[in-house]
Amino acid sequence: MMNENKKYYIWGTGYMAQEINYQYKEQLEQLNVAGYIDNDFQKVGQVFCGKEIYGPNILLRERNCYIIIANTYRKEIEVQIEKKYPWIKDKIMEPLFFQRIHLISRYKSNKDKEIREIVDYLKDYPLDIFNYPFMEKYRKIGITVKYDIEKELYFIYHYGKKMYFSRHYKTKDDVEEYYKSICGEQDFKSPHRYLTNTFSIPRGSVVIDAGVAEGNFALSIIDGIKRIYLFEPDEEWMEALKCTFEPYKDKVVFINKSISNFTSKKITTIDSEIKEKIDFIKMDIEGEEYYALEGAEKTIGRSENMCCVICTYHQEFAYDRINHFLLEHEFNTEASKGYMWYPSETFGNRAPVLRRGVIRAQKKE
Repeated sequence: MMNENKKYYIWGTGYMAQEINYQYKEQLEQLNVAGYIDNDFQKVGQVFCGKEIYGPNILLRERNCYIIIANTYRKEIEVQIEKKYPWIKDKIMEPLFFQRIHLISRYKSNKDKEIREIVDYLKDYPLDIFNYPFMEKYRKIGITVKYDIEKELYFIYHYGKKMYFSRHYKTKDDVEEYYKSICGEQDFKSPHRYLTNTFSIPRGSVVIDAGVAEGNFALSIIDGIKRIYLFEPDEEWMEALKCTFEPYKDKVVFINKSISNFTSKKITTIDSEIKEKIDFIKMDIEGEEYYALEGAEKTIGRSENMCCVICTYHQEFAYDRINHFLLEHEFNTEASKGYMWYPSETFGNRAPVLRRGVIRAQKKE
C-alpha cells in the first residue's frame, strides 16, 4: 500500500527521472523522497531536483527504504539489487508506481461509486489495464498451450476450438500470458466485455469483427452466425486467423486491411467492402473507431436491426464522440460498467485517466 511515511530513493538521474519530476511533481511532494541513487559515481554528492545523489552503497545502511526505479535499465538494476542488496529486492516499487498514485490523487474525491471502487483497489494493488479483483483469478489459472508442427504456430483450445497465435509469439509462456489477458478482458465484470446476458448476437446474424487479432470474439460466436467479415491489418495475425477459421471458411470473409473513413492501398471502409445488411459490428481498432463508423454510414443506413459494440478507451474523449455519432444514427446506447486505464499513457504524455471501455448500441425500432 502507498504510504506517505515510507522513505523512498529514486534510482536514476536521467531523462526518465526528469520526466517524473515534471509530470508527477505534486505526487512527489507527498512522498518522503530521501534522495537519488546513480551508478555513475561522478554524480555522487551532486544535487538533482533538490535532492542529493548517492551511490548504490547507501543501501548498506538504508535497509528499510523503498526504491523507485526511474531508468530504462530497470531489469539490470533489479539484478544488481538482488545480488548486492537483497534485503531491498521486495521493496522495489512497480514500474507504474507514479501513474498509480496519480490516479489515486486525481480521483480521491470523486463520488462516482465505480471510480471509488478502483481508487480503493489501487491503494493495495499495482496499476493495470483492469483494476478489479476479478483479474486475480486469471493470473492463477493454468493454460494448456500446444504447438502445431505443420503450421509452425502455437494454439490453444478456445470454446473447444483451436485458436492459433501469430508468429510474434515465440514461446508457450508468451501465448499463455497473452491468453490470460484476453480472458480477463472478456470477464462478465470487465469494462471491456463485449456481450452480456441481455446484449447478444441472434442466430443467423451477419457480423463484422473489426480489429480481430487472435479472433477470440469471432471464434466464440462462429457456430451460431450466418457469415462474418474479419478485418485485420496485421499480416501475421491474418495468417493465424486463416488457420483458426479453416473449418469455417464457408462463412468467413478475410479482409487484410485497416478500416477508416477513406481508402488507400492498405486502408478501406466498411461501405467499400460490405454490400449486404449487417446485424452486428464489433470494433476495436486502436483509436480509429469513430472514423471507421463514418466510413460505414451506408451500411448502417440499410441495416435496420443492427447492434454494435464499439471500443472507446483508446482516446480520452472517444466515448462522447462515438456516443454522439450513434445517437445521431438512431441507436440506443449504453456504456459498459466500470472503467479502464489505457497503457499507452506513459512518460512524455499527459497524465493517466480512467475511461469507459465500450459502448453497446442497438438501433431503435
